[in-house]
Amino acid sequence: MVETTNSSGRNMAHQDRADDPDTGAAVTDPADQKARFCAEVAALANAAMNGDLRRRMNADYADPDLRRSAVILNELILSIDGNLSDFNDAMAAFAQGDLRVSVRAKHRGAFGQLQKNFNLAVATIRSVLGEQGSERFTDKATKFGRMLAAFKSKGTAFGVRIPGEDAQPIPSPPHDLWLKLADALDDFSI
Repeated sequence: MVETTNSSGRNMAHQDRADDPDTGAAVTDPADQKARFCAEVAALANAAMNGDLRRRMNADYADPDLRRSAVILNELILSIDGNLSDFNDAMAAFAQGDLRVSVRAKHRGAFGQLQKNFNLAVATIRSVLGEQGSERFTDKATKFGRMLAAFKSKGTAFGVRIPGEDAQPIPSPPHDLWLKLADALDDFSI
């Protein structure tokens, strides 16, 4: 019996391996290996669709094609996770007011386009604000970040609601913080 595990705990147990009582060698059934592989692919895909990129497949299959496919799928998830981590780190720095932030030019394809657009957006904002404006933006963003941190420490939950066309903003603590930020940026001039 082989149990597959990942960072969120145990998965289904599969009867694809049994030890030969005479030799102790692993005996595998190709149909069971394929069933376990399909179950692991489904679990990996489900985890990825739910934003869990820590999950990996076991690559201990006797069939070399299944083993190679499991390794490739793990590398795919690792690559996506690495790309998203780079962008998450850059966005976090940007949210803290760092206008010098950029994403390294190592990304290709869709991630390469996202990297170019992110870097262009930050450079455009930096250019529009100028040096003094960039410093003031950083200062305001830092103060706003502290306000949010203080607000979160009081245990208030944040929620995002997308209103319809005719909806009016609902007064709430996060809404009030945005109004304070708008007021603070109102006297902000270039």
